[in-house]
Amino acid sequence: MKSYKPYVEFRLTESRIGLKSPNGEDRVIEISPGSSFGAEHPTTRLCIKGLEAIFKKRTVNTVLDFGCGSGVLGICAGSLGAESVLAVDIDPVAVKEAEVNFLKNKLNSIGRVQYGSKDDIRGSFELIIANIVTDDLLALVDWFKSMLKGDGVLLVSGIYEMKEETLVAAYAKAGFRVNNEYRESGWVAIWFETQPVS
Repeated sequence: MKSYKPYVEFRLTESRIGLKSPNGEDRVIEISPGSSFGAEHPTTRLCIKGLEAIFKKRTVNTVLDFGCGSGVLGICAGSLGAESVLAVDIDPVAVKEAEVNFLKNKLNSIGRVQYGSKDDIRGSFELIIANIVTDDLLALVDWFKSMLKGDGVLLVSGIYEMKEETLVAAYAKAGFRVNNEYRESGWVAIWFETQPVS
């Protein structure tokens, strides 16, 4: 089983994250202390901005949070209106933390946390979120395309600005177009959509 991992950070205290729902309502999610990827890294903040924009523009019911870490992005998607969230990680510690965090935010009824790799995932999704390293994003482009429903949305981060051009070119070749980009401290998150079939 290959490990698709984000950058590790240690959270000594609980993280509280403010969200703006599609109808303008303020919401807060809570992420417990732990060793999995949480909310403090710039790439996480960029993905949260992207999620707020995506859910404001369109209805998203089914979500895959791939390489979920603490589950923060899947939990944000659930809080913003997703009806079903699958959070997957190869790290058993991350899986346990994500389970705790879904329960803490009262989203365990819509969120399922699974230990495993891409080979263990079944079904298709309207939105895939992946905040993992760029080389893994490049390796997974065709798989992401195969897992998205027809007009699906892909939100990816873990991208250094210097690697952005290479990644965008690879995704364009696979049939994705850039809808928006978010930047902070040399990092980039990209909102991709699938190209319409001509």
